[in-house]
Parts: sequence; structure tokens; C-alpha cells
Amino acid sequence: MKMNNVPFNQPGNSSYYSCDAKPKTNPYQRGCSAILLSHIVKDTLGCFKVLMMEAQDDNEHPQDDNEHTQGERMLPPPLGVFETREILLKHVRDFALTQGYMVSIKDSSRDRYVTIACDRGGVYRRRKTGENMRQRMTPSRLTNCPFEVVGKKDDDLWMLTIKCGEHNHEPSQEMSDHPSCRRFTEEEVLLIRDMTVAGKCPRQILKALKQRNPGLVSDSRNVYNVKAKIRREMSSGKKMEPSSSSSTAINGVVTSGSEAGLTQADTLVQNGVGMTGSSRAYLENKAVHEAKALAAELCRHFYTLGWVSGTGGSISIQVHDDSLPISQQLIVMSPSGVQKERMVAEDMYVFSSDGIILSTPSFKPYPHRHPKCTDCAPIFMKVYEMCDAGAVIHSHGMEACIVTMMNPFSKEFRITHMEMIKGIQGHGYHDELVLPIIENTAHEGELTESITEVIRAYPKATAVLVRNHGVFIWGDSWISAKTQAECYHYLFNAAIKLHKLGLDWSTPSHGPIRNVNGVWGRGLNFNRGLKAGPLSFDYMIVPSQRCIVLDTAGTTTSRPFVSNILFAYAHENVGKHLAATYDTAETQDDINLLRSQVQNDLDQGVVGAVPIPLDYVGKELAHIWRTGFQCNELVGVVFDDVPEALERWQAAGIKVYIYSSGSREAQQLLFANSNYGDLRKYFCGFFDTILGNKDETHSYIEIMRTVGVDRPADMLFVTDVFQDAVAARAAGLEVVIPNRPGNEPLPEHHGFRMIESLLEI
Repeated sequence: MKMNNVPFNQPGNSSYYSCDAKPKTNPYQRGCSAILLSHIVKDTLGCFKVLMMEAQDDNEHPQDDNEHTQGERMLPPPLGVFETREILLKHVRDFALTQGYMVSIKDSSRDRYVTIACDRGGVYRRRKTGENMRQRMTPSRLTNCPFEVVGKKDDDLWMLTIKCGEHNHEPSQEMSDHPSCRRFTEEEVLLIRDMTVAGKCPRQILKALKQRNPGLVSDSRNVYNVKAKIRREMSSGKKMEPSSSSSTAINGVVTSGSEAGLTQADTLVQNGVGMTGSSRAYLENKAVHEAKALAAELCRHFYTLGWVSGTGGSISIQVHDDSLPISQQLIVMSPSGVQKERMVAEDMYVFSSDGIILSTPSFKPYPHRHPKCTDCAPIFMKVYEMCDAGAVIHSHGMEACIVTMMNPFSKEFRITHMEMIKGIQGHGYHDELVLPIIENTAHEGELTESITEVIRAYPKATAVLVRNHGVFIWGDSWISAKTQAECYHYLFNAAIKLHKLGLDWSTPSHGPIRNVNGVWGRGLNFNRGLKAGPLSFDYMIVPSQRCIVLDTAGTTTSRPFVSNILFAYAHENVGKHLAATYDTAETQDDINLLRSQVQNDLDQGVVGAVPIPLDYVGKELAHIWRTGFQCNELVGVVFDDVPEALERWQAAGIKVYIYSSGSREAQQLLFANSNYGDLRKYFCGFFDTILGNKDETHSYIEIMRTVGVDRPADMLFVTDVFQDAVAARAAGLEVVIPNRPGNEPLPEHHGFRMIESLLEI
């Protein structure tokens, strides 16, 4: 006779009690040892019963251990006593998965008992037969499996017993085939409910669920089914109160609701707020109610200004509580898709300081939509985190939208010498106000990354414009945010009206905008990427120069790339290059050229020049780089604005040349193999120091003669080298210096115009 090993308790689980050890978590220390003894006796008898049944079966059907069927090896779950019904259910389900079967609740009285059966138990109802009746084409998966276990509640504890531990089917090879395996736990259903109320889509909900449970086999269809049930409950008028044991997430980031709620409550208690066990009482106190009422009032006011019409726009306000630090204040946020002019305090969401939804609006009957938190929530939370804000306003005001459209190349809005600038935090009348402009996306939540980047890049700004969309504005309090929002909209409107009058709002004099070839132009920062396709001349800002001469390092290409990549590659590969090409005429010419250049330096007394021995292995850099480009070991990296600027200049009929210390071959290799493809088609010629050194005035005169420019003012030179700029200006050329990362610092009061991008030309 073989007796299968049916464990009585599961080691390591504090919810089980064994007959040979004290319970790891002992709820009986209140004088209930007799009750514990009775439970142990019951468990032992139940276990013995199962063992005897299996022993009898072994006698009737004797087999070798290796010949046992799969069904006989599917064991029932270990017996035990559990603190809650949910722990008991989880214990049974988890063990069933390890044995190749799945269970479901057959019968239950929530506070008394629960009967758990194999999900292949029972049979389908017999279908009526007839000529026109649909017949089942596949066999039923139900096998009337007799397996059942029962959990009963006794003295506030749940005891598991085995009613029938046998199965009449083989173990499942793929557990996801079981419908019951795809069902959600009660805790998961609560999470789905809370995220549904928060307006999250099934894809976001499923992502949050899988973050909590990586082994989840449910798919979006299962989430849709639960959401449909929740909507039916909401439509029937049932109250959907958030559960303290549920979890809530923003953008799929999950935090345990029970942990967050208790942590928040404990924090509030520690800071002197009278609460017991939960933050529910705090969510209903005067400070929170006043913040919700204020947000509703401001939404109604902003509607009259045209900032939140058509249910668009939003507002968020931090609750002011002197007993809490700013980093722990609660946050009130308006919903999405709601008529802002009719909003009341009860329509507001309440968030914890770390973005957990603590309170949601009540459902309103038709024709109102289901409550949905604003899509701006991740943006608002990021602003609170990075800017120590007390309130954030999102406006869809017409002026905030149009001001981003007046120049489609601009990444900044600039204005100066306007009285209302004094209303912007950290600015005065004589200051230049600079706001970043980011590109719009299909969904507001997708703007979070772009806004994060520009907040870091523009630490003085208290607003971000979104092209063709609106503006986000914040302040250290709701009063500051509201005041600045009014000033920003005034300045946007002023810029639009000045533009209509042909006046430049970005200069102190607000004089006429320069009109070249019938196109209005002004000093905006044209640093916006163009879409693919031909450029429209309607948006061209044409310079007065007939041609432009560009330096390379520090102008079209970063200096760190030249020194750390190109020169480093040449240094590492010079030996290999010379070993392969030393006897060629080309390499010998390079060596002779290098010797002559060094000898010329020695004759002129150049400091640091040393003679080259006869056996010195030298070369021209371009020949080594050519090998690197041909072998795809090098790519010419140019700044992102270079191809856009070149295309614009070509469309405007402006000729472009390169003048660099590197050889003409090196220049052509760089632009022929750039990270934007072959850019040589945009250049009319290449000049190197064979023409003359760049810090000598006659070199620029020679370039003008070569390209046929009679008036020096018709040529613009762009370089980051101060000495070269001085020499070019001495020859009469117009000169601008680009401010690129990695460039050398310039002398104070150098007197040259600075640009941030070639698109400003």
C-alpha cells in the first residue's frame, strides 16, 4: 500500500498552524488554547481521512509508483487555519496551479463558509435537439470533476477541509486555458474599478496589473469585461467609493492604496492632524474642501476669459495646511470632459503628494459622462515636483495658441519692454521674457517628457507654450499662478496685435519688422525642426547677404566630436594606415607635405615646433578618415539645425561655402557621410588653409575674389573662433558667432552678434 504525502502545513507561511510547532502568528494568545486544540484535532482527522481513501484506492488498483496516472498525482491543497477568507482562497489557488488544475468558487456565504471546486466540475445543460437548433461542435471541457474543498469560519478564523480530493481528468499543460485562471482577484478588481473611475483605458490598467503580478495571464478582453460590469453598477446608481485596500495608478505606475493611504494618514497624524487609522477624515476637512471650492470657482472664472471653453483646459491647486510641509500637501485637480462653467467642489479629484488618487467625484446620471481625471495629471505632478509649485493652470486661450503659430520655426517666445512683464515672477520692465515652445502631441499626457526637458533648460520660466494648443502656467500659490496667467495672456495678445501692425515685439523700440523680398522677418529663434517635404517660401527669413561662409568645428560640428572622435580615430589607426600605404605616392606626398609645414614653422620660430626625423611616420588626416568612412567606422555628426538651415538657404537662393582648417577632402568626407546623409549638394565650394590661414584678413579677401563678391557686406561668415572673426570683420565681412556646446569662452565685450542656432540666420 502506497500513501501519498499530503502535507498538513506549509513551511514558511505564517498563516498556517501545525500540530508539532507553535503558530508563527498566534491569534490565540487571548486564552483560546482549547479552540486551537480542537482545530488541530479536526485537521488531523481530515488529513487521515484523505490518506485512508488514497490507501484504499491503492489496494484496489495496485500499480508501480512510476505508473501512476497524472490524475492521481494532482494533490489537494495542504490543510490549515487562515486569518482571512482571501488568504485561504489564495492558498488553494496557488497550490492548484502547481498541480495542473484550477479552482473556482462553487458556493459561498461571505461570513460563514466557501466551497471551492475544480473548474472542470459540473456539466453543461443539455441543449434542445431539433432540426434548426445549433449543435456543439467541440467536446465540453467540463468533466463533472468531483474535487471539492471547503473553508469554514470559526471564531474569526478560516479552517480548510477536504471534501473530495480526487480528479477525473489529466493535469492541464497550459494553465492559461482555464477561464478561472484569467479571473481577477478581489484586490485586482478593486484596482480596475479605481483606475476606471480615474479614466484609465484597459491597456493602462492591464499594464498596472502586470506590474503588480508579472505572472498574470489575463488579457485586455478580461479587463473590458470587468469595466463593463463596473459601468453597469455605476449606471444603476451604486456608490463607487474607493477602497482602502485597493491600489491606484497614474500612467500605469502602481502604488498600493492601503500602503499609500495608511502612510499618508500616519504622516498626517505625526504632523498633528487628528485622525485615526485612515486619511478619510482628513479628506473631508475644511482645508481640502476650500481648495476644491476654489478650484471650481477659478474654473468658472477662466471660462469667462475663454481659457477653458469646450471642456478643455484644467487647473490644479495644492491644499494649504500649515501643519504639513509643502512636499506632503494634498493636491486638488479638476476632471476632464466637464463643463468648466458648471463645476462645483464635489467634481474635483484629490491626490496625495506622490500622485495617488485619494478621492474621486461621484457619478452623475445621464447626460453627464463618467468621471475622468484630467490627462494633464502627470504634467501637473511633474511641475509640482520640479518647480515647488503651489498651483498649475492649463489654458486653451486663443492668444496662447496663435502666438505659437506666428512663426512656425520658433522654439521660443520672446518679448521685452512691456509693463505687464513686471507681473511675471523674477522679471522687470527692462528684462527680456523668454518662454520655451514645444510641439503638440495627440494626447496631453504625452507632453510630460518634453515639458520636463524645457523646465530643466529654462529654469527661470514659469510657463511653457505648446504649439497649436495652449500654455501651462504655474506659481508658488494659486494667487501667483492666476496673476502670471493674466499677465502672460496680456503679453501674448500684445504680441499678436503688434505683429498685425508690422511691429517687432521682441526689441526694446518695438520698431518695424524688417521686410525682405516681401516677407516679414524678425529676430526670433528659428530652432524648430521642419517636416519632410518642400519648404514654403512664405516662411523664409532671407538675410541680406548673397552668400554665407561656414566654419566646421564649433559651427556645423561640435568640437568634442572632432577632438574625441575624428582625431582619436586617426591616432589609433595611423600605424595600420601607414603599414598598408607607406610605399604609395599619396602617402609619400603626405609625409613630404608635413615635413615642409614643420620646417616652415621652424624657420619662422614658431614655439613648440620640432624637426621630424627621416624615419618619421606621418600622414594627412583626411586619408585615414577616408578609410574610416568607407569602412563605416566613422559617421560625420553635424548639429541638428544644419540640414534644415542649408535647405532653407538653398531655397532662398543663398550660396553657402565652407572655410575650415581641415583639408577640403576632410570637409567633403564629413558632409558626404553625415548623420543626415550626403549634404554636399547644399554647398557651392570648400576652402582650406592652402588659401591662407583663417586668422589672416587677406584670406577672406581672396575668398570674395574667388566667389565673385564685390561688396564685403554681401558675405556673412559664421565661426566660433574669436581671432578668425576679427580677421573676417577687418576684411569687411558680416560676422556672427554661434553659441555651441563645447566651444571656447569668448572675451568680454567681444562686440559680435551671438546666435544659438543657424536657423536664426
